Amino acid sequence: MQPEFTKPDFLEDNTAEEIHERMMEDLPTDIDDMPGGFPFDFTMPAALEKAELIEFFLVRAVMIAFPQYSWGEWLDLHAKQINLYRNPETHATGKLEIKGIPGTEILKGTVFCTAATDDSPSVDFTTDEDCIIGEDGMAMVKVTAVEGGPESALKAETITMMDEANDGIISVTNPEPTAGGKEEESDDDLYDRIALEYENSNTYLGNDIDYERWAKDAGAGECIVVPAAQGPGTVKLVLIDTDGQPADESLVENVYNHIVSPEDRSRRLLPTACASLICVAAETKAINYKCTGLLFDGTVDLEQIKDDFSLAVKQLYKEAKKEGVLRYNDVRPLISSISGVEDFQAFLINDAMENISFAKEEYPQTGTVDFS
Repeated sequence: MQPEFTKPDFLEDNTAEEIHERMMEDLPTDIDDMPGGFPFDFTMPAALEKAELIEFFLVRAVMIAFPQYSWGEWLDLHAKQINLYRNPETHATGKLEIKGIPGTEILKGTVFCTAATDDSPSVDFTTDEDCIIGEDGMAMVKVTAVEGGPESALKAETITMMDEANDGIISVTNPEPTAGGKEEESDDDLYDRIALEYENSNTYLGNDIDYERWAKDAGAGECIVVPAAQGPGTVKLVLIDTDGQPADESLVENVYNHIVSPEDRSRRLLPTACASLICVAAETKAINYKCTGLLFDGTVDLEQIKDDFSLAVKQLYKEAKKEGVLRYNDVRPLISSISGVEDFQAFLINDAMENISFAKEEYPQTGTVDFS
């Protein structure tokens, strides 16, 4: 995460009033410097312009000079200097089960969608390939969301409509949730990758930290490195997405292709001596939280407290995974730190007041959050 910017000392004491006061002090003693006089009114616009130049433009110029304080396109330029690029938003993918008249052809690019509601518009998906409804009256086809972002990650049984009618199709649905659909990489996450790149000086030796960095460059949120997974010369990467969920098929493929580059060996990152790379989605260990006797001041509701807790505990998972244990005494204080919470009676993790341990390829995942 990017640190907070502190304005340099040499830019202090430069408000319009302070600048104008210095200008009045520099006037010859025989010239009127009283408010309302010609010299006073004539110099104030210059003081205002100089203050804006120092307190806004010069401050921003200092900030964009360093990746720690830069943002947007300026941070992208810092990343480009070390051959890093901001991960774009991704489009969710999934499969549709289509029922209809045998022999009906469904062309690549056919649009299916969800039903619009008062709160949100419909979400469109297009077929990735041509398909034909079989003799059993069914077809399965891969689809990709037209618009990217988290809004394209949908629950099962929600894509149920056709954009244009087809008499040969009786019904359509997605039997499983669509996977993927992420926002564009944030400034904080891109800066973390920039900092990691500088800290490790681009060793490209195939150290654990190299694999972690390469996986994140391809869009992974976290990466567990398992050396010699199937004997010498093999490395296994267990992948988590940026939401803390097991990586979907598309992310697993992206990480593998980024590191191995099977189509262009000149871009290969995997050390030549490494026989093979295995990329898989992580196995998650569900962790359920229960808090009773919760007392809050009414400035926030219970759902907001649960959301704040879920976000806070998620920040602990990375360190917990490194240590192989999520400590009860690290999680319990999070509740008291949430805005609006005054007190509570009991707090349990998986129905006990105990630490939670993880296997090598397990990653913590929040299950139920039962606060009352």
